[in-house]
Amino acid sequence: MKGNRLLFGIVVVLLMMTSVLPGCNKGQPTELVIPSFASPYEVFNATANAGPYIRVSPFPAQGIWVAGHMISEVMPQGALDEQFVEGYYAIPTELYYVKRDGEQAGCEETKVALFITILKYEGTESAKRSFLNIGETQQLQDSTYRDIALKKGTYSLDELWEPGAWRESIVPCYLIHSNCFVIYFFGREDVANDMLDRIIVAFGVKE
Repeated sequence: MKGNRLLFGIVVVLLMMTSVLPGCNKGQPTELVIPSFASPYEVFNATANAGPYIRVSPFPAQGIWVAGHMISEVMPQGALDEQFVEGYYAIPTELYYVKRDGEQAGCEETKVALFITILKYEGTESAKRSFLNIGETQQLQDSTYRDIALKKGTYSLDELWEPGAWRESIVPCYLIHSNCFVIYFFGREDVANDMLDRIIVAFGVKE
C-alpha cells in the first residue's frame, strides 16, 4: 500500500510538471489520465494540492465508503453500484477554499463552496457505464473545458441541505470519466471552474 502511494505521488508530480512547465508539454492537455491504482481520496488530495491546499473539515464534511456500505445521500443520482469499489466525498466551505489565483472563496465557515464525489470502479467499462447513466439520469450535456471532454449541467439544491448552507439555489455541475474513476461535483461557478483547473493540472496530459 505504501509503495502504491509513493508511486501515485511520483506520477502526480510528473503529470503536474508536464502540464504546467513551459516546454515540457506544449499546448493544452487534451485528456485526463488518473492512475488506476489510486484511491478516490488520493485523487481528491492530488487536486487539493494543485494550488493552495484545500482544507476540508472532518466527517461529516468528508468521508469514504466502500461497496456493500453505500451512502445514498452522497452518491450522484444515476450512479451504478455494479462493480463499484470505493468512493470519497468532500464538502469544502468558503473559508477553507483558496482558489489557484490565491483568492479565498469567502469568509464564512458555514457556507458551502463545493460538493465533490469521486467514485472508483473495478474497471474502465463499469466506470463509463456509471458515467453515462449519471449523465442520462440528470440530463447532463456533452461539453468541453479547456479541450477536456466532460458532461455539464445544473444542480438544484434540495432539502438534503441545511437552509442557508449555499449562497445560490442552482449551481453548475460537472461529470468527468477517466480510467476507472467517475468524478462528479457541483458548486459556485468560480469554485467549480477552479476545481476543473485543478483536475487538469493534476491529471491532464496531451495526446
